[in-house]
Amino acid sequence: MGARLQALLLLQDIELQIVDIRRQLDRRQRLVTAQRRKLKTARDAIEAERMQVRRSQTEFDELDVDIKGRSANIERLREHLNTVRTNKDYAAILAKLNNEKADVSRLETRALELMQVVETRKQGLAAREQTERAEADRLEELETALEQARASFARRLEQLEEQRRQAADQMDSQASTLFDRLSERYDGEVLAEVERPHPRRDEFVCAGCHMSLRTEVANTLRSRDEIVTCRNCGRILFMRNET
Repeated sequence: MGARLQALLLLQDIELQIVDIRRQLDRRQRLVTAQRRKLKTARDAIEAERMQVRRSQTEFDELDVDIKGRSANIERLREHLNTVRTNKDYAAILAKLNNEKADVSRLETRALELMQVVETRKQGLAAREQTERAEADRLEELETALEQARASFARRLEQLEEQRRQAADQMDSQASTLFDRLSERYDGEVLAEVERPHPRRDEFVCAGCHMSLRTEVANTLRSRDEIVTCRNCGRILFMRNET
């Protein structure tokens, strides 16, 4: 293998280390992003539950006011019964009294139902708030781990990027441009080894895409230090020294 391909392999090794670090940081960032969404969902659910509790509580309070007003009216009607002078007036007031009692009974049943609803929703709200605190703690842990990883990798990443610049500077612009394009496409796996599945046959395949290669490709790589790419995947091909 010639010096040109050796230099490309060295550059790929540096590139793959950079890609691996960035991949680890990206994975941690995705965990943080996903946890932030999860926490937001939990907080949205809490807010919706709080709104339901407030609505039910407001309805209960309104019913309570109504019940108290009607109860006071019932007392007034009872007092009025003692002052009427005719059976007709007595019957009319008694009918009103009974109607008010029926309404109060109906409202008290609804109020009891609402009280139970409010209590159940408050219990559910407390459970959601406990879950939200756990999710918030988890987010804090993930954010701390992300920052620690960034700090831990910062120096190494800076060194690798400097090594990459130095290695790239040793290449011609055409090779450097091709390398960058392939690195972006294949996450740093720019070169592919030419493999020989059957040692006794002149058959060759690209280790990157496992497609067959012509014998002329292998002969070129054996004899010349040239950049030869796979016609299928486009990776730069290389062969190790044969024994």
